[in-house]
Amino acid sequence: MLPFTEKWLPTYIRRDLTVLFCGINPGRVSATAGFHYANPANLFWRGLYEGGLTPRQLKPEETACLLDFGYGITDLVSRPTRSSSDLTDADFNTGAEQFVHMVGVYRPRVVCFNGITAFRHATGKKKEPVPLGLQPDRYFGTEDWPGSWGFVIPSTSGANASFSREERLAMFSELSLFLQEKGWHPFR
Repeated sequence: MLPFTEKWLPTYIRRDLTVLFCGINPGRVSATAGFHYANPANLFWRGLYEGGLTPRQLKPEETACLLDFGYGITDLVSRPTRSSSDLTDADFNTGAEQFVHMVGVYRPRVVCFNGITAFRHATGKKKEPVPLGLQPDRYFGTEDWPGSWGFVIPSTSGANASFSREERLAMFSELSLFLQEKGWHPFR
């Protein structure tokens, strides 16, 4: 049996996504299970449902169903680790380069970063304060495309002690409202 560090998760993506969710990297439980956010302590799937982004709470093994709602999912760094603190600068640099290329190819309307760390490394904004929610700028644009809206939620990991459960779940509702305002919500 392969160790979890050799079990990489797939990216679910296609052109014209409404939201591409981007985490930092797969943790041990998710890599072992083979599905994004498989740790029961992680609030991601609950947040999607309670925030009004999905009509029911999906299970990690239903990750591919996100595409039915116009959502995709990936990680900035593909390499699974016990903790994101185990990632190196080389992991982040390679991951960011690949991520920026992927976003330029697939052009999602919104990239929702699950964690400030993922946003910082993807955008190169490593020092300045990062507010939660909708970011004031678009990112990853090209000459013929203005780029994706950036949206940052606090990490949904059960290990995130910087934000309360309620604060983390509330950010999904804010994303849902933004999609409604833009007319991009999949079922509202």
